[in-house]
Amino acid sequence: MGKVKKEFNNYTVLDAFKVFFYLAITVGVVSLLLQLVLLIALGGEGSNAFIETETFDIISYMVTPTIFIIFYFVYNKIHKVRNINALGDGQKISLLPISVAIVLSIIAIFLFTPFMNLIDFFFSNGGFTPDDTIPLQEKMAGSWSYFFLGVFIFAFLPAIAEELIFRGIIQKSLNTRFSGFATILLTTVMFVLMHGSLQQTVYQFIMGILLSYVSLVGGCILYSFLLHFLNNVLVLIFSCFDIVSYLSADETFYYNFFSMLFPFLIFLLGVVLVAILFWVLKYLRNKNFFRFETKKAKKERLAQVPEEKIGISQVWKNLKYNEKMYMVFGFVLLGIIWLINTIDGFM
Repeated sequence: MGKVKKEFNNYTVLDAFKVFFYLAITVGVVSLLLQLVLLIALGGEGSNAFIETETFDIISYMVTPTIFIIFYFVYNKIHKVRNINALGDGQKISLLPISVAIVLSIIAIFLFTPFMNLIDFFFSNGGFTPDDTIPLQEKMAGSWSYFFLGVFIFAFLPAIAEELIFRGIIQKSLNTRFSGFATILLTTVMFVLMHGSLQQTVYQFIMGILLSYVSLVGGCILYSFLLHFLNNVLVLIFSCFDIVSYLSADETFYYNFFSMLFPFLIFLLGVVLVAILFWVLKYLRNKNFFRFETKKAKKERLAQVPEEKIGISQVWKNLKYNEKMYMVFGFVLLGIIWLINTIDGFM
């Protein structure tokens, strides 16, 4: 007898909201359990002393992305979905989206960062305490071994973990029913809420749009991973080494209206450049620039009637009851966490 062919499922919209909700619960529970283990194993004074160590900094920053990656594989295993399903839509890797991802990472750092520093300035004046510290920053600046360790912990690991979950499962699931705009917006809002920080809200919202668009139009999360990773690496470089002074919040002073106008103007320049890149990417996608197919396959694809997808204004009406419940629970839970962290920043 021959082997029975194993059947696999595809992602649905319900998967997006289930992953968002259950992942938030998982991260919270695991974090609490680790704190409990430390308290039991080391005692109150011992655990407090360990928290101040370099080892704890390294472990604590690796916990969340590690949970993300494990969750990705476990969720796919339980729901019988191929791990490769989240990676793309089957198109071959193209150099153009790779180039666009690299350019977007440069735009995000050089043209968007000064505007984020300006927002932090307003937050500070409003009583909020921004936290721009990076663990191991001093050692990373003085040692290449520590720097590459930092690249792995603060750049590579978060990029691969978050792209597998957000642009992988969540975005892929939402795009089965919703339009590109609705998919990108919902994915980005979830991405922002999962970070749970007022300080990161604006920048993560902008980055979320860039990451979602590149992966959706390019057809593969490799492009969003590359953009995410390069952005993280550049942040580390300019944080550890004082190469470009105007990117540093510590060295930026807003003494009049015109000093505040500069970051706003270069932010607008960045928005224009991003819009142009987005248009080029979409235009070439519509022209099948990324496709490598036979004439027969192309003829069959063109003969198919495009599936009409749901716009952002119709999302709620087209959600099923269980999808609405998971969406509400996830948004409320992460919204509360975001609010608590925000209040804590003002105290």
